[in-house]
Amino acid sequence: MVAGSLIGAVGAYIFQAYGGNELGTEAFAPIAQLWTVFFILATVLLVPLEQYVTREVASGRKALPHDLKPAVVMATIGALVGGGFVALTLDRLFEGNWQYVLQIVLLLFGYALLFVGKGILAGRRRFGEVGWVLVIESVVRLGAAVLVIRLVTDAVSLGWAMVIGGFSILAMRWWRHDTGDSRAPAAPSFRFLGGYVGATTSSQLLLSAAPIAAAALGASPALVSIVFVTFTLFRAPLTLIFALQGRVLPYLVGIAGSGDRTGLARIAGIVMVGGGTLAALGGLVGWLVGPDVVTLLFDPEFAPTPTVAALAAAGVMAAATAQIAGQVLVAEGRTSRMSAAWIAGLVVAVISLLLLSGTPDVRVALAFVIGEGVALVLMAVLAIRS
Repeated sequence: MVAGSLIGAVGAYIFQAYGGNELGTEAFAPIAQLWTVFFILATVLLVPLEQYVTREVASGRKALPHDLKPAVVMATIGALVGGGFVALTLDRLFEGNWQYVLQIVLLLFGYALLFVGKGILAGRRRFGEVGWVLVIESVVRLGAAVLVIRLVTDAVSLGWAMVIGGFSILAMRWWRHDTGDSRAPAAPSFRFLGGYVGATTSSQLLLSAAPIAAAALGASPALVSIVFVTFTLFRAPLTLIFALQGRVLPYLVGIAGSGDRTGLARIAGIVMVGGGTLAALGGLVGWLVGPDVVTLLFDPEFAPTPTVAALAAAGVMAAATAQIAGQVLVAEGRTSRMSAAWIAGLVVAVISLLLLSGTPDVRVALAFVIGEGVALVLMAVLAIRS
């Protein structure tokens, strides 16, 4: 599972590097925006869906067919929101090409299937197969990108490669492992999902909206691409956390089921202390080598300033540890507390963005790290409290 997560993450960055280098900063901008919109919606709507399925299957319940309803609802919400955003910004951000509207809709439904499949496999503790899902999805997307860019060298062809990657899950026949009790959910799924979506909405606006925020502040298309590449590359630790948290959750569900609240609180406290340390180290590493890391995969024109690299790295490490602390609340079903922590972090970040001065990339990065720091502290405190 760890190997699959690493291969999947590396494959995603190679996809972006390949597309960016083939098209250049200007022509690659629509894919940067499409990836950003999809990543936000998938994390806001589909990660909670996967966690819900994992939690239910780990407790012994069969996911299908009951959990297809919330899956369709979440995918439909994402398709409406994503399709509406792309349509409204079509001329400004997507070169006026309506194919991007269809692509974002298909991405949401394809990845809804993928996330349900991952949740079933993780809940059944088939972690090796979860890793293979990540590998196959990434390899199929990258292979499709290489093929289509050779046939039609434009940005929209990369969007279709992204769509193909999501539907690759159908080749794994993951539903044959859904062998638990066929009873209906003990608690309404949308109560759990509602709290989780509130949390992920705020957290992903913090994490993934940097290119959109930079564009709103007046950044050029080239600077938007730089911000996108920097934040996408540096959020690798958090991407791995999203992939691997299905391995942690069944363990925490077991502790919660045993009534060991002290053990869960201890885990949250350790994560908070470790998160602060990792954020400081991440900022230092980002300052020293961050721009060089970007230029390893992308052309030098994509390199950020050391300040932006340091702030992005520190904020991502804080976000990663906050996500781990939040798994305690997920295991206990207290997702409304997760929502409170992330909303507070988002509000502080927005206020900071409005009050700060400087270039768009620095303002976005500084507001990001402030908001993530607030979210980390609140997440751990709420997880520790009974």
